[in-house]
Amino acid sequence: MYHVVGTGLVAIFLYLISYFFYRIGFFSLQFHRKIWNSLLGTAFLLTALAGIFMALQINFKWDIPFIKTILKWHVEFGIGLAFAGMFHLIWHLSYFSNIFKSQDSSPEISSLQKLTPEAAGINLFIVGFVSSSIQLLLIREMMNISGGYELIAGIFLGSWLITSALGASIAGKSRLNDIKRINIIFSVSPLISLFLLLLLSKLFLNSGETPSVLVSIIFTFLILIPFCMVSGFTFVKLISIARQNNDFVPGKSFSIETTGGITSGILISLLTSGLLNTYQILLLISLLSTAYTILTFFITNSKSKSTVKIVVTVLASCIIILNPDVFFRQILLKGIKVTYSKDTPYGNITQGKYHNEKSLYYNQRLLSYNDDVIEREENIHYAMLQREFSEKVILVSGSLHSNLPEILKYPVKKIIYIERDPELAKSGILPGNVFPAECIISNNDAFRYIRNSKETFDVIILLIPPPSTLLLNRYYTTDFFYEARKRLNNGGVFVCSPGPGDDYFNKESINMYSSIFNSLAAIFKNVEPVVGNKLYFIASDSSLSLSFCQMTKTKNITNSYVNSDYLADDLIAKKSEEVKALLNREAKQNRAAFPVACFHFQKYNFSKNMDEKIPSIILIIIAFALPVMTIKRRNLVMYFSASALAGYEIIMLLIIQLIMGNMYQITGLLIAGLMAGLAVGAGAEIKLLNSFSTGIKGICLMLFYIGIGLSFNNILELKNEVSAVGLIILSSFLPALLTGNLFRELTINIKGSASSEIYSADLAGSAFGFIFISGIIIPSFGIKVTIMLLSTLIFAGFLFGTIKNKK
Repeated sequence: MYHVVGTGLVAIFLYLISYFFYRIGFFSLQFHRKIWNSLLGTAFLLTALAGIFMALQINFKWDIPFIKTILKWHVEFGIGLAFAGMFHLIWHLSYFSNIFKSQDSSPEISSLQKLTPEAAGINLFIVGFVSSSIQLLLIREMMNISGGYELIAGIFLGSWLITSALGASIAGKSRLNDIKRINIIFSVSPLISLFLLLLLSKLFLNSGETPSVLVSIIFTFLILIPFCMVSGFTFVKLISIARQNNDFVPGKSFSIETTGGITSGILISLLTSGLLNTYQILLLISLLSTAYTILTFFITNSKSKSTVKIVVTVLASCIIILNPDVFFRQILLKGIKVTYSKDTPYGNITQGKYHNEKSLYYNQRLLSYNDDVIEREENIHYAMLQREFSEKVILVSGSLHSNLPEILKYPVKKIIYIERDPELAKSGILPGNVFPAECIISNNDAFRYIRNSKETFDVIILLIPPPSTLLLNRYYTTDFFYEARKRLNNGGVFVCSPGPGDDYFNKESINMYSSIFNSLAAIFKNVEPVVGNKLYFIASDSSLSLSFCQMTKTKNITNSYVNSDYLADDLIAKKSEEVKALLNREAKQNRAAFPVACFHFQKYNFSKNMDEKIPSIILIIIAFALPVMTIKRRNLVMYFSASALAGYEIIMLLIIQLIMGNMYQITGLLIAGLMAGLAVGAGAEIKLLNSFSTGIKGICLMLFYIGIGLSFNNILELKNEVSAVGLIILSSFLPALLTGNLFRELTINIKGSASSEIYSADLAGSAFGFIFISGIIIPSFGIKVTIMLLSTLIFAGFLFGTIKNKK
């Protein structure tokens, strides 16, 4: 399928954004032309090369394996080239009529304006608050849309920073200094990014679809370009304006902006705890930012200000009462009639209808529907049939409404249903549900609940999704299986489903399943794979039987699918032996400290679109690694220090998942703690730190990262959640303090555009750190070693940024 309309609309819309930036003075007409001439040239080159390859195959019958991919990109780039080319031509028809005339078409630009210290400080605070708020809200939404795994988080944060660095770089050369115009553009830009998110999702993604890595990269970049470029541009311009006041050094400006970010981190954490939904908060923040700009820069009359305040209050009330999230979810889940949407600290719950069939979506993925008979019977009976009597059962996640009736076909006396998200647990209980057995719903983290429980059970059924993220991976580790076995009675049964029950298993899926199987086999005496709608691993210290048809008949269990009418015991056993023959018994076990299954799953995702693997890698290198070539040598200390801090930040987010079982709830607080360290380090006059040389600060950072790496296992073993979170936030504050102080030291005596260069180096380094650490180092070396390797980034910065300067 070729996206003729979609690709054309996106090309035109991006062209309009670029042209708009030129018209307001964000950058020059020459720069606008360079952008589109470069894009048109690249599209033409790729289209032409693809055409040549196709011609060679047709004329000379060459066997080119990737011809289908070439054909796809030939058409897609051709569509983009055609639409952008036509639009570019229309806008520049005057060039041909005025070819012999001399004129300057650049808009008139005002001189650099002045603000009082108080006004400049408030403006910087607002910019920091809005930027961080939009970041937290968009990353939550992008994680939902794109699958939520760590590489996507790194791509988002890296894209955010690299596009902000581009905006900061443009600001150093731009002649746009009208603070009114800059602020109103900044206030509107989140809505442009929101529009792009909805447009691209509707045009290119299907309901519940997880986009490939390449699509996610392009998707993220396109969405973030409008807001992030404007955000970086606005901050650098405000630094220049604030520096007109003698008491405003760049470090202080950075500190004030970061304080706004701290405030937003705390506030967003509170609002997303169930008070408001994502799109409600995003619209409210954009509205209040616009109101601040209008009231501060455009209206001076007190009556007019009162009118604006009333209008803003009414609009804000409508956003809160009407809940626009249902409208936005309807756009994202096309084909589904959305009836309800609720954001919780753990994700998004959406209810809808498809041809009058009720369905429940969690984080954009279908969770349950009415006629899920095959899945629910396999989920329950493969494990429950193994025991003669099962009185106490633990059910971890899954739909309670679907699975509970299957469990109650057995003489069960007690059921513990563990679901971290209280709202999701409630959605599984329908009016009129009757529970004959004692059914207890626990909203604790399943890992911690099972580890801390003193009670023993007969069966533990784990219905967690496959290990696509570190959060989910922890339930498929040797560590978790060990705790689960301790909670089982003699002969107790454990079952999990780490992936789909495919007819063919490729290398990447075999590696993932092997690591999980070996982890189970290290704890339980007997482990049997069962291929059904999903691939199930059944484990027990007692013997296991795969004669499900015979057991259902013997135990008089009435099923619709798991019975002899649809299944055959000999075929089930044969398929199980085939799977065991494929598994690699030498594969590494999956552990919390070295989550190999999670990264095998990401490779498995790559394998679904092998033709996109090389383009994805090339695009990541171009976007996140090559910018280091543009960084001046004197700014490499800032670049690599920021890279290390960004890598440390994403590692701390991962550790929170390992400890808490959730990232969203604490993300705002963690980022607030990190930004607090940056704010204090960059803005405060700390005599102790100022007495240290740059080299001593670098050594302190290196020793800190090594020390945290050595204590990694001790942090994971902390049983008190409050203590663990407090320690993580404190440990994020300290390296941020030193990194912020480095920024202050490097910018305190500079003049001209050098501050934008250092700020750009800071952002570009952070972008590189997010991708490099989450996508390469952690999968290769594990979390513990990765933390210690952060010290090598600091060393590289001082090696290439200071020693080389002395030559």
